[in-house]
Amino acid sequence: MGKVNSMKNTQVILIIIGCLILVSFEGTSQDFTPVKDLALLEEKINASAANIESIKSDFIQKKQLEYLNETIVSKGQFWFKKENQLRWAYQEPYEYAIILSNGKFIIKDESNVSEHDIESNQAFREINNLIISMVRGNLMEQDKFNIEAFENDGQYLVKLVPKDSNIRNVISNMEAYFDKKDLTVTRILMHESESDYTELSFINKRLNEPVPDTVFSADF
Repeated sequence: MGKVNSMKNTQVILIIIGCLILVSFEGTSQDFTPVKDLALLEEKINASAANIESIKSDFIQKKQLEYLNETIVSKGQFWFKKENQLRWAYQEPYEYAIILSNGKFIIKDESNVSEHDIESNQAFREINNLIISMVRGNLMEQDKFNIEAFENDGQYLVKLVPKDSNIRNVISNMEAYFDKKDLTVTRILMHESESDYTELSFINKRLNEPVPDTVFSADF
């Protein structure tokens, strides 16, 4: 049980970082060539982000840990609503949700709910500010990542290396894959170490559909 709780706590940070990429932005990196004009790509991503009012998506998470002999697969749903309401809910193999809404950071672990005030906690405040920056379309302007971008015929690949040592202690680098047709993410790969990683695949995405505020509460 201790290992499960430790994995859940690590996932809180990984999920939020992943969500930051999801709203603002298969194959292998060998298929990609460097993007010639990073500023132009940033413009495209900003324009796409500005038109996104809400997202609902199913996700599949695969987690590989060195001390385990199998890949852990989890499934669930993700909701986002502008400006800064977010819900990430695991449904299999356990129920676990992370919610950002109305200045609160809420963790729902089955029937147990913990609530934190974003403004009173520097880490949660930073997460909230990053989300707002992302929604406004200027995440790539943030001086928080070293960024490289690549492309092939159908996708962009954005590689992000956190500059902050506290974030690097949790995740060393990230790869985000975007569909060129609508500039939405299809896959995120987050490397925690050389051998440990988390892969998130997003399917059945619905953009700009009505999302009630009740989704972003612990009672939902």
